[in-house]
Amino acid sequence: MTLLLFKKIILPLITLAFQSVALADNTDSPYFKGGKLDAFYDRQDNGSFQVNSLLWSPVVKGGHGIIVSETGAKDINYYGGFVRPLLTHPEWGDLILGAQSIIQGNKNQVEVQGEYRLPFGLGFGGGFVDREYNEPDVKFAKISFRNKWQDINYILSTQWQRYQNQDYAGGYVAVYNQSLMASWGNDGEQWRSTFGYIAPDRGEENLRPALEVFYVDNSIGKVDGSKDLMVTASLGFRKGFLSNESRLGRAMGPTGVEFSNPLGFLAPNFNRRQTDWEVGDFANFRFIHKTLSNGKREETLETAIYPLQFLLGNNNLLSALFVGVGNTSPNPGKDGVSGLFGYHKRLGNFESSARVQHDFDRNDTSLFVSVIQWL
Repeated sequence: MTLLLFKKIILPLITLAFQSVALADNTDSPYFKGGKLDAFYDRQDNGSFQVNSLLWSPVVKGGHGIIVSETGAKDINYYGGFVRPLLTHPEWGDLILGAQSIIQGNKNQVEVQGEYRLPFGLGFGGGFVDREYNEPDVKFAKISFRNKWQDINYILSTQWQRYQNQDYAGGYVAVYNQSLMASWGNDGEQWRSTFGYIAPDRGEENLRPALEVFYVDNSIGKVDGSKDLMVTASLGFRKGFLSNESRLGRAMGPTGVEFSNPLGFLAPNFNRRQTDWEVGDFANFRFIHKTLSNGKREETLETAIYPLQFLLGNNNLLSALFVGVGNTSPNPGKDGVSGLFGYHKRLGNFESSARVQHDFDRNDTSLFVSVIQWL
């Protein structure tokens, strides 16, 4: 079943997306304007590496990636995509369809989900995850409503979810305006909450702080999972990860079907999280704390500072250089202090970045390179 779904849904979806880009004759098209082609290469010192490429447009978001292990593990291939076919006909409502797959050896995992929203905001959706073998499958159905009151947007959803032959009721709520956002949700196996803040825009050359606090507790259901906290902040917000549109994908959970930042149950997937140096300008910060089900903890701290942006502004080529420090604990058995440097710059419609990071305690060096072509 999973292989058939992969062949019939996922591969045609990705093929259609990239063929559409090749045939697009201008970037004023509502299907591609503001979109991008994005690819990255991430190599660890142990030799393992990840390559990911995606198309991100107003009507199609999808891509493919591979994690190649040089430590004996089998390679992981993942594919996926979401489409929004009614984009140019809002009077018909909004339809979002998505499918994703992970293949490792002879093990296939497939996820399919979708939601139709009437023009006035009422939505009906559902989906499933087929992991094969003995891993838990998921089925869900949902009803949602989204609207706006003055300058305040709000989303409400209620859902049924079946996980490991257990039925759960749940739901999510998100409230936000241009500056603030708060959300909370529970699906029976986890609850999650987010808080976001974006300072008013005072011009490109001025500081514009932004902050997100994101928490997920996976220990409340039948499966005792981890408790995860992620705090991300920047002194120079410039859309992307810290925007409300991106935050909705995390806030509304794996059943959210949020096209602005489509996620789901399967991981890894094509939709990559922006690195700490991509989050914004001037100075960026990210802290991740994970409490495992056995009580042990894992913590990661990353910073990226663009020192010359404070002196030369954002338009100077030298302002693209950043430096930073990181700390991973345990790593394993002891803290790992690292230093990093690199550059990140957009020139016209082409954006690129590169980062070299060295862990002094483990004597490990990693390399990350990304390229983006804006449409």
